[in-house]
Amino acid sequence: MNQNTYDRGDGMLSHIRMKMLLMVIPVLCAVIMLSYSASVRTAKRIIDHETSDRISAEKEIQKNIIEKNMNDAAEISRVLAVFAEHGYKDHPPDYYIHILEPVVRNNPFILGAGFWFEPYVYNQSQKYMGPYVYRDGDRIIPTFDYSSSDYDYFSQDYYTLAKKTDKTVWTDMYYDQTSNLYMITCSQPVTDENGTYIGCVTVDVGLSSMQKFVSDYIASFGGTTYIINREGTYLAAENEAVVKAKGSVYDSENQSFLAAVTEIISNENGSTSYYHNKQKISLYYKNLNDLGWKIVFEIPENSINRPLRQLSDTFIWIFGLSLLFMSLTVFILTDRIIDRPVSAILSEIKSIGERRFDQEVSSELVTRSDEFGLIGKSLEEMKQQIKQNSEKLEQSLSENVDSQKQLIRQNQVLTERETQMYHSLKYANSLMEAIPDTVFVISKEGVFLDCIGDTDHLFFKKDEFIGKNIKDVMPRRIAAKGRELISQVFLTGENQKIEYEWKSGKATEYHELRIVKWFDDKVIAIARNITETHNYIREIEEISYHDQVTGLHNRRYFDKKAKELNQEGNYPMSVIFSDLNGLKMVNDSFGHEYGDFMLKRFAEILADSEKEGELISRVGGDEFAIILKKTEKAETEQYIRELKEKCAGETINGIELSVSFGYCIITDSGLSVQNAVKLAEDEMYQNKLYEAYSRRSKTLEIILNTLHEKNPREEQHSQRVADLCETMARQMGMSDSDIKKIKAAGLLHDIGKIGIQEALLNKPGILTEDEYQEIRKHSEIGYRILNTSPNMSEIAEIVLCHHERWDGKGYPKGRSKTDIPLFARIISIADAYDAMTSDRSYRRAMPVSYARNELIRGAGKQFDPELVDFFVNHVIRLN
Repeated sequence: MNQNTYDRGDGMLSHIRMKMLLMVIPVLCAVIMLSYSASVRTAKRIIDHETSDRISAEKEIQKNIIEKNMNDAAEISRVLAVFAEHGYKDHPPDYYIHILEPVVRNNPFILGAGFWFEPYVYNQSQKYMGPYVYRDGDRIIPTFDYSSSDYDYFSQDYYTLAKKTDKTVWTDMYYDQTSNLYMITCSQPVTDENGTYIGCVTVDVGLSSMQKFVSDYIASFGGTTYIINREGTYLAAENEAVVKAKGSVYDSENQSFLAAVTEIISNENGSTSYYHNKQKISLYYKNLNDLGWKIVFEIPENSINRPLRQLSDTFIWIFGLSLLFMSLTVFILTDRIIDRPVSAILSEIKSIGERRFDQEVSSELVTRSDEFGLIGKSLEEMKQQIKQNSEKLEQSLSENVDSQKQLIRQNQVLTERETQMYHSLKYANSLMEAIPDTVFVISKEGVFLDCIGDTDHLFFKKDEFIGKNIKDVMPRRIAAKGRELISQVFLTGENQKIEYEWKSGKATEYHELRIVKWFDDKVIAIARNITETHNYIREIEEISYHDQVTGLHNRRYFDKKAKELNQEGNYPMSVIFSDLNGLKMVNDSFGHEYGDFMLKRFAEILADSEKEGELISRVGGDEFAIILKKTEKAETEQYIRELKEKCAGETINGIELSVSFGYCIITDSGLSVQNAVKLAEDEMYQNKLYEAYSRRSKTLEIILNTLHEKNPREEQHSQRVADLCETMARQMGMSDSDIKKIKAAGLLHDIGKIGIQEALLNKPGILTEDEYQEIRKHSEIGYRILNTSPNMSEIAEIVLCHHERWDGKGYPKGRSKTDIPLFARIISIADAYDAMTSDRSYRRAMPVSYARNELIRGAGKQFDPELVDFFVNHVIRLN
């Protein structure tokens, strides 16, 4: 490669640079224009989607606020009705005022609340009895002014509506002259213990807050918001005059708007639009409650698209600046990206042509991350490879010299080993004479040449077989096998071994014979009497092949025997896999002796049903495997049905003996027993899943009933704890599903006491330390029982932690504060409260006031302080 070649390379670089500049600029313009178009479309979709999402969220927020106020008012009216139903004649009028005042004071959306009794019900001489508390600015005012004929509350809508029904009702919106506010009234009928109507409870909800709810987000678009009922009447709007005049959306003369309103009234949730002065107005609406109220947002379309126009103006400026910037960038980068690396590559190629392999490739070229960088790395690897090959050649020459030296050393070692072997043979001869085994020297043809070692226990004297052939001395079968092994030794050069039995009269002895090649024409046969070892192994195998609990064969025997059965003549062959359901739960609940009894009883049923050629084994803790030879599908299913029928009548401590089955039919040797067992096991677990839920629930019910039979007070205690937990959950505003969950946990919190001795549970005196430690185990026992059912895992965790303490000194894990589940903290309080206020085997019930003070004393130590405060002020007070 000469100098002219490198000069032509420089001219080529200039040509490439010009072509790239002319090509990139048009492409860049096209890309920017396409990006602009795509960006505008994408921005439009994003703006529309974001607007829809924000408005949907705004609708949901407003809906939730209004519905919460109405639902809270309805719930308060029902609670007040409960106060009025019980002992209403025994309470003085001020009692009702005392109840109503905190209701109005603590709920800003409530303008007033009252009790309204039927004529002469509260007092035989008093026709009107209507204690009422209302809000006047920041003041809460109680009054009996409405308990008169001047007001005559019997004719009011809230009273007449409540009297006609047995559920919570709402009046239409009305204008209250006293407060100068719009409101609606929630009315709850009140009945006595005979179901007779004795009056109603009312809660007045102000609509003033609804008239001021337009969000900043909707207002930023120049939009507006209002609420209408199912007749189209405005209930709340920015324009209060429309509300006061009871205006209607149907008052509009805009036909496009009326069509949109009709759609809103007909549907619960969605969006629509209408046109006003040729401008599109978007309407977003959502149903508020069962009264058919709708919240509606109006937003002009041009307000939504305002950011899009701003984006377009900005993009034009960006386009111009980008075009200028990219043109300069392309010119600069062409020099940096192409010219420099190509020049560097030409330089490296020149160095290779001049055989300068030790010169390193330019680091600027090697460290690049583009294709030029790959070329640079390849050039560097090429140079390194040439250098390495040279070094390997030198190393190979050095290794050849070392190999020759090693061969000389090995020859010296072989000479030394020959000498050692000679001495070893002499030592071996001495050793053979001393060992208890018998050593025979036999020729290649099978002739006994010599005998060394223990010859006292041979069946022949030495001079009776020396010089004779094996076939003339030994039994035919043993002699034939011996000659075969001698031939194998000379053929393969490998040692051979045989075990054989030798009968002498009534006794049978077992021997082991090891044959080793000795020189080119002899073998050494070492004979050992292994009768004692053989019998011991047989005894161990017999023990190792049986399950100690059931007496059936075990998994080891099953695997061995199953392979022997899997052959022609036994097909079709059924492989049945079964699982004893609920064994772990029985062990945890009643102890392992009951679990072992279940295993033994099922084993007896299997043994009673055993067929000829049948293999039955216990292959796991609660798993059994059965193999039936020459059995079709129908016979297998009939066999399983019979086993299920026999199990159905068996119970252990009230729990039915339940077994799940699965099977697989082997029709040829293409399916191994191992795979058949896997298929049968998969089918069994599938069947087990179908049955698991109802069976576990039934077993839990039996365990709980057994506990309650052992200690009836536990049933009453668990029910009271569950009721207290349910009350507290409702007062805390929990969901229905959480209320059900904590009530279930309350019922089951002491289920672990099934594993505690009955005498210990009913002991009248003080427990010893050991007895107390035994009682403490019940939370962990309950956890293990419930955790066997997947759908009870959350309740199991609650039961495990219900004796943990806020300060971390509880059991079993020593958890503290909020590391303890919320439901467990609630149950801990309810459990302690009921324990103090109910009779125990060692003391009488304590007063409620004492229990209340003890809970307060334990707050922050044993109990969650916030939950104790809530329990004392809402649950104990309510009860």
